Amino acid sequence: MKQEEKNLPLSTAALVFGVLSIPLAFVGHLCSLAVVLGVYAILFGLWGQRRARKHLFRYTEASVKRATRGMRMGLIGTGCGIVIWLLWASNWLLS
Repeated sequence: MKQEEKNLPLSTAALVFGVLSIPLAFVGHLCSLAVVLGVYAILFGLWGQRRARKHLFRYTEASVKRATRGMRMGLIGTGCGIVIWLLWASNWLLS
């Protein structure tokens, strides 16, 4: 009996949070929100990869790729958010 493939839970949330974290990182007062969204995207992406490895052939390939892309974009958004946060706090952006 073959299991039916389904979408990985939270793969779309990981992608949306990862995508949103990048532009929000470059808005000075929203860089903390970008860091939070990026961390959520990373956590959802890692959880999704772990779950996909545990249950082989249970989830669609597209949803696994979506979670991976969201995790990568979350890493980029978190890194950018932290850099902008530090530049904002040190007053480099205002001088």
